Amino acid sequence: MTRALVVLVAVAGVASAEPTAKKQDVAKQPHHGAVPAVGKKPAKLVNLFNQWTNEWLAVDPAALPSQATVDHFLRDHYTNKAMHMDPKLLGFLLGAAANFHADVIDVVSGFRHPKYNLILRKKGHQVARDSQHTHGNAIDFFIPNITTQQLHAWAKAQHAGGVGLYLESKFVHMDTGAVRYWSGD
Repeated sequence: MTRALVVLVAVAGVASAEPTAKKQDVAKQPHHGAVPAVGKKPAKLVNLFNQWTNEWLAVDPAALPSQATVDHFLRDHYTNKAMHMDPKLLGFLLGAAANFHADVIDVVSGFRHPKYNLILRKKGHQVARDSQHTHGNAIDFFIPNITTQQLHAWAKAQHAGGVGLYLESKFVHMDTGAVRYWSGD
């Protein structure tokens, strides 16, 4: 029993040689599927970093996290409210990571509460009045060491929805709305 408990802790990403881990501590750790067979290379994870909350979400493309986990990770940082995010958004991130052989993606913006969206508009930021972010249909992101132009070209080639290029801010916007393109700061 003790060995199995240590394996669960190690799989959850907590390196611990202490065989006395408590059950409740293990229950709080995220799980990414079954323990790989001995000698088998584990799946490559894509590590998402939320710039506003400083949180990380490790995603195994073969065993996606729950919708609730994704919604919480992409929540509005200003109101701390989550919304059901379109599942295609995670697909965009994983597709970009696969295309560029990246294991880290920085998320600039996911869900944006309408209240926060209005605050940004009043401060003069370039946000749409009825932004796709407020509906849980958009994500702004970049990949370290990949130029914004490269990421933008890939995003446009997907023909999956709206794509915005923000060269000065160094990120790309993707949403699941109608196919359209624009540039901002």
